[in-house]
Amino acid sequence: MLRLAVMATRALDPLHPSLKNWFALPSSRKGRYVSLNETGTLIEQMGRDVEKARRRFGDSEGLGASLTLANVNNDRDWRKPGLVVFGLDPTTGFNKFRLDGIEPFGVNAPDLMLRALVELVKVVRPSFACVDVKSRTPEKGLVTYQIDRRLYQHREFFGWMGFVPAQITHAQIRDAHAVHPIDGLGTVIVSVPGVFDPTDEAQVDKVHRVEMDLASYDLLPVTDPNLKG
Repeated sequence: MLRLAVMATRALDPLHPSLKNWFALPSSRKGRYVSLNETGTLIEQMGRDVEKARRRFGDSEGLGASLTLANVNNDRDWRKPGLVVFGLDPTTGFNKFRLDGIEPFGVNAPDLMLRALVELVKVVRPSFACVDVKSRTPEKGLVTYQIDRRLYQHREFFGWMGFVPAQITHAQIRDAHAVHPIDGLGTVIVSVPGVFDPTDEAQVDKVHRVEMDLASYDLLPVTDPNLKG
């Protein structure tokens, strides 16, 4: 997994100056942020994490150490806009890439998110990927697409953009803003241009139409068959 993390961060490196240096989060209150370059220290830390998990949950073939990286090396900068988090979790199979506070990235934020998604798909090779967005307004407070605006309760959401393991053309999913084929893997699809705002009814409607199209092709995974209508 450490090798995969190194490959992924190398792919992200050329996209923006903020994506050049990565640090693993402390594994305890007294721990420190560990540079991704400190391979030996990280391997030891991950080994200890696996042993802790085995003592807690028992030995399991699929059990592995998760690794969460950030582009900051202290708690103070963790709270500043421009934070980027990348995580791999082989036990759950859930991986993440997150931008917190897009202001420092300016008008390039949508392009950065798209290019990062494309590069991570090539390296990590997920079976599915989706992008949630949070927005805060004085009237509605914090609105999250995944929680507050999603179309289906029994399927994965797709949101702003994402990846499906199939070759999809724009003609097949006309409501999407853009499609980007990834040779041999599938397609990255962008639902709406710019930064998706989950409080914007027109944008939410467009995302819903994209999700309906994906569901019609059986490309929006069912998460709870008991909720199917």
